Amino acid sequence: MSTWGDTPLTNPPTPQQLYQMQTHLDLVLLASECLIAIDSDMLLQAALDLDIDTTLVEKIKLWSNRDTIETDPLQSFTLEELRSLILIICYINQQYKELIRRAVNLLEQMTAQDKDPAKTTLLGNYLEKFRYFHPKKPNEVNLSSEQLVQLAWKLLIDLLFYSGDNGYDRLWLALLDYKS
Repeated sequence: MSTWGDTPLTNPPTPQQLYQMQTHLDLVLLASECLIAIDSDMLLQAALDLDIDTTLVEKIKLWSNRDTIETDPLQSFTLEELRSLILIICYINQQYKELIRRAVNLLEQMTAQDKDPAKTTLLGNYLEKFRYFHPKKPNEVNLSSEQLVQLAWKLLIDLLFYSGDNGYDRLWLALLDYKS
């Protein structure tokens, strides 16, 4: 495992940058939850396996448990808590990397054949959950149906990268892009 989590940032993010980082990470959590049946027990086990303070898990509000559009669930997370959440999300995605790879391969095949990927069971279920949960995101710009589908596919492909050996680093670097 890399040591980026121990590396302090020379310039901490502004509140706006931190919000953008939280928003991006929340969308990665959404994509993960739509493909993988993530529950609180999985998050807790991942935290235990990674020796991360389990009180963090209590702060994570899974998309499937969000009934109202009141506040952004990750908004109260500190930068260090976001780093820990990155570890947890990537750890879980690594355990399901074959499923993620299969989903991305299927997406590529269906797209290459000019067929609707949502007609397959795996991708159809993923997209259905994504469409259901995404509107529960507070302060989110209303996306057209096509934009929502494109976001779902992009995040699915991103999961492939975050499920790899350097997934932690890739996700952290993606979040740090909001600082530039």
